[in-house]
Amino acid sequence: IQVWINDDKELFHKLHNNKTKIEEKLGIELDWRELPDNKASRIIAWREGDFLSESESDDLIAWLVETADLFAKVFPRFI
Repeated sequence: IQVWINDDKELFHKLHNNKTKIEEKLGIELDWRELPDNKASRIIAWREGDFLSESESDDLIAWLVETADLFAKVFPRFI
């Protein structure tokens, strides 16, 4: 799951300045990638797993839905 920020380093820095608060509200540590040589920046949450594995797919889908929902609730508060 990621927040893709296209051509707005100011927004990335605004969010990064609230990194601790955002990660506390999400309950996970994020991968913050400013990508200074690119126009875009990314903020990523990831979890390893194999969606094709029957024993893992249900847990991965639940994580994806829950985390996406958290992103949708938390990030707008800081924009």
